[in-house]
Amino acid sequence: MDNLSIIKQIFQSLSEHDKKDFLDYLNGNPVKSSKPIGDFHSLILKHKSFNLPDRPVCAHCGSIHVVKNGHKDGTQRYLCRDCHKTFSITNNTILYHSRKSVETWEKYFECLMNKFSLRKCAKVCNIDLSTAFIWRHKILDVLQKMHDSVIINGVAEADETYFHVSYKGDFKKSNFKMPRKAHKRGKAVSVRGISQEQVCVPCSVNLDGLSIGKISNLGKPSVMDLEAVFNGRIEKGAIPVTDSLRSYHKIAFENELTHVRIPRGKHTNGAFNIQTINSYYSELKRMIHGNFKGVATKYLNNYVVYHNFVNFAKGEFDEKLNILKEFVYTTDAHIMSKEVRIRERIPVLRAAA
Repeated sequence: MDNLSIIKQIFQSLSEHDKKDFLDYLNGNPVKSSKPIGDFHSLILKHKSFNLPDRPVCAHCGSIHVVKNGHKDGTQRYLCRDCHKTFSITNNTILYHSRKSVETWEKYFECLMNKFSLRKCAKVCNIDLSTAFIWRHKILDVLQKMHDSVIINGVAEADETYFHVSYKGDFKKSNFKMPRKAHKRGKAVSVRGISQEQVCVPCSVNLDGLSIGKISNLGKPSVMDLEAVFNGRIEKGAIPVTDSLRSYHKIAFENELTHVRIPRGKHTNGAFNIQTINSYYSELKRMIHGNFKGVATKYLNNYVVYHNFVNFAKGEFDEKLNILKEFVYTTDAHIMSKEVRIRERIPVLRAAA
């Protein structure tokens, strides 16, 4: 094998981010590397200290009567003079009770942004495979809080897509009984067309990289199913653009929005189309079926949020990486490891009538 072939092979093995850095280097452009999050302690204090310059308020009662109380495993501890409980700056955050270093978490965030498989994440970060799985969903659970604050404005393309109901992983539990006959991933479901064996995922996107989406129901959505996803999430004055499904017209009317419908059998209505949302769904399914080889339905909402941030949101890799780290580190969202696996298998928004 000649040197050129070796270089080509190495290049193809790089992540998209590393490929871009390499090409920038060859072109004489400055190479952007992931900026460190900075002093972790200072970052947390900036978000949590309120009027305290060098210590957080009590994580238990919110009191400002807090004093330093030694160190444990290199981490500063604090004592509340009011409730007499001790805590650290990681209380109520994703790092609470974590036995791994911040540096290990930093590596994991980069793996997550690169859409590495769990096995590759575990190898890069030198952690157990089950830990890599738990960390992925702890981070995505926190990212849901960012997703819940998104409001779509401007031209808001909306549509729905479908995924087969998946009980991936549940077969390992001895007390779990499959509600249907098992089939291999990628095989057709037993009922043709849209059925109760498929979960509906309505989403809306705009041209600025904002997106929302969530599992709504099984089978074809009703007006109420779509309302559960879209009501209050599309800004007044926005222009929703959808296909010919009549339910969207009612939602637009109730929210006082100017609705543009693409007629059945057509691809456009004047200057409007739904190409962006179609591309969005194509990339979502490519990630779920290609990168991750299918996911359990109970985790599907997390992968929609993952796609929204990593694939669809605007911004450079390093910029988004630092936004993700800062948000996750400083958001109050302590999730116990056991809570990750114990969740509703089909998280629809409304109970069946």
